[in-house]
Amino acid sequence: MSDLRIIVTGGRKRDSQDDYTRMVNILVDIDEYWCRAVDLVIIQGGCPDGIDALARRFAKEYGVPLETYPADFKRHPEDAVEMSNQAMVDHGAGLCLAFPNAPADGPSLGTWDMVRRAVAAGIETRIYPEASHE
Repeated sequence: MSDLRIIVTGGRKRDSQDDYTRMVNILVDIDEYWCRAVDLVIIQGGCPDGIDALARRFAKEYGVPLETYPADFKRHPEDAVEMSNQAMVDHGAGLCLAFPNAPADGPSLGTWDMVRRAVAAGIETRIYPEASHE
């Protein structure tokens, strides 16, 4: 059995129960599609809130292995997020699921950086935008 390594990235404002339910449905559908012929591994950046926190919750609740690549702002104050994102890409993934903030919640700069890096690395990337708060 092999691993399907999935980067889960997204905005800090994406932390509602609806966001969690959407993420769960997507990940469960992926798992069912592969008929459990692969083990899922969730990869995220360790942000204390938002999508990263929801990804950790999913991994814990569903018993899925979790890898965390936190941004080290003490050692790299200027480019910690970018370095964390590149580490996630460099450690391999077959899929990237991106959940950017709604436009009204501000830009998801780290999320879009991760999307660019995943696409450049040839990682299949799916983007799940949130509806605007307007």
